[in-house]
Amino acid sequence: MKEAAIAVIYPDIDTFEDHAKAVAAMICETRRFPGCIEAHAGINRERHEIAVFHFWESNDHLDRYLTWRAERGDLDARSATMRREQDFRTYSVP
Repeated sequence: MKEAAIAVIYPDIDTFEDHAKAVAAMICETRRFPGCIEAHAGINRERHEIAVFHFWESNDHLDRYLTWRAERGDLDARSATMRREQDFRTYSVP
């Protein structure tokens, strides 16, 4: 079964543009990761929020991707300058 993941990121206001650039670069890497069907980011500068949308071939593919990001330190690097914890949700897609 396919898996969809949605994350909303809340960077500190003074690091927002750095986050937006980093997320754009990460999306390019995500699209190349095995099992990724689609990956997109939406940016709302008024609310200082970044939304990330991933669509995966399976939950296992998503898990491998998240493990890879964690091992590289990408998730910790982004969370160090957030004004609150990100919202992260996954959904099985029949």
